Amino acid sequence: KVTTDMLILSPFLCLPVAYIIKGFIYKQSIDKSIRRYIFDVKENMLLTKYWMLWGPVQFLTFGIIPEHFRIGWIAFISFFWLIILSSISGKKASV
Repeated sequence: KVTTDMLILSPFLCLPVAYIIKGFIYKQSIDKSIRRYIFDVKENMLLTKYWMLWGPVQFLTFGIIPEHFRIGWIAFISFFWLIILSSISGKKASV
């Protein structure tokens, strides 16, 4: 499940949808939003940063963190991931 999430769902569904929604909010086309996502993947190493954070986090979540702490743990880590994602997607780029 974790491998499917990290290699298929996030790179091809979740993250692109986040860029499309951001583009919609800023009145950008879907095409421009997807080009921005691809630019961030290639130039700003978006997926590398995603995997570097969430790979170890998922290992800790399902291997060490007790079940009753998992939701709080993921929420805590998600806060920092959103800061990273915002800093990457908010950079100026010529797309």
